[in-house]
Amino acid sequence: MKIDALVQEVHHRREGRGLVLFLDYDGTLVEIAPWPEKAVPTPEVLGILSQLAAHPDIAVVVVSGRPLQELQDFLPIPGLNYVGSHGGEGRLAEWHWQKSNTAGPAGNPDQMAQDLKSRLAGLSGWRLEQKPLGVAVHYRRAEPDQAARIREVLTAWAQEVVNSGPLEVMWGRKVLEVLPQGVSKGAAVRDILSAAFFSELYPIYLGDDTTDESAFQALQGLGLTIKVGAVGATTAEDHVLAEPAAVLAFITSLALLPEKALSL
Repeated sequence: MKIDALVQEVHHRREGRGLVLFLDYDGTLVEIAPWPEKAVPTPEVLGILSQLAAHPDIAVVVVSGRPLQELQDFLPIPGLNYVGSHGGEGRLAEWHWQKSNTAGPAGNPDQMAQDLKSRLAGLSGWRLEQKPLGVAVHYRRAEPDQAARIREVLTAWAQEVVNSGPLEVMWGRKVLEVLPQGVSKGAAVRDILSAAFFSELYPIYLGDDTTDESAFQALQGLGLTIKVGAVGATTAEDHVLAEPAAVLAFITSLALLPEKALSL
């Protein structure tokens, strides 16, 4: 979809309200990288997010599977709001939260990490990431035959983990994450929009992965949802932008709106 037409649709849908812009990080604001630490924001992304965060009619929330502290380190922008760990932790102005892990020993990140290392030993191209509420296994660097074997191991392991406690499995682009049950980007978006300040704003959500589908579904009939990349087999988004460069062009158009333009 052309950027100008998309911006016009925002004007039409918002009905005079300000905007809350929910932005996924990897694959949306930045290109997917072989390993998470390589996906650093460009100066252009930092500059545009700074403009958006300073705009009086726009609230910006970066929503990611990354840990909260990592998001803050990558995007140290005054006025920006952050949701990390797929909604398990967040920082919005003075509102901070971190959900507790009630899964017991089965959900202990240290124990899960040790179990995964044992099961994946001998396979190559994978990398384990421990997070505040769970673990993630990335295997973007694996050769096709290794990737297939890694996925087999992860599928069996994940089923055992889910059966052992209140935990949730999230598959993404060659990544598996395990988090406490009930944690999702969609749940986080619903909670944020129920807060007094955010409830008055028109929501727009941009994301590229299967973990963003819960947010797309949560906003059906309430806001504008935009998938970044190819359309999947099952998806609930309103529109598609091809790549992060197109996302950059779209949010630049929003950042350049004059003050009070969204209140007219």
